[in-house]
Amino acid sequence: MARQISWRGLLSPDAGDGRPERAAWHPATPYDRPRSIVEAVRAMQVGAVLSILEIVRAFLTRGDLRDAFASEAALQGKVASAADLDQIVSISLTITTIAGLAAGTLWWSMSRAADRGSKWGRLFACALLALALGVFFGGLLPTAGPLSRTVAVVLLIVGGFAVVRLWHRDSSAYIRYRNSIIME
Repeated sequence: MARQISWRGLLSPDAGDGRPERAAWHPATPYDRPRSIVEAVRAMQVGAVLSILEIVRAFLTRGDLRDAFASEAALQGKVASAADLDQIVSISLTITTIAGLAAGTLWWSMSRAADRGSKWGRLFACALLALALGVFFGGLLPTAGPLSRTVAVVLLIVGGFAVVRLWHRDSSAYIRYRNSIIME
């Protein structure tokens, strides 16, 4: 008899031997979260802390921000009084504080949703990463200082890592399992 040739490779779901692959993650009793979920949750919590630290950084570099506004006004040929500069700096710091608190809250809520195995949380995290990339390349990159850009790049890397870990097959199995419990 002729030997049957398997046309499937080692990376196929049956690993080329014709038998289906067993799921990589199985719930234990009590079930443990897979490592990919734990890593994604921790990365999102780091993102929340970095967002709050961005507020602190903004207040610590308030003088540099004031100088940047003064030099921009001078480049445009306008005269800015000290009161005008103080008002612009306070508005900018208020916006930074609100944005930082909102970002920290979103990071933290996404970490809690991922920890619970939420389907919508994974999709919402992907949408937020896409939004962050758009904001970074669309508005922040040309206008931010080097420290702000560095923190933003670190946040993008952390967010990208978290999203990749959320789409890992162990994470997907965990999310399917958690959502099947909720549906029952």
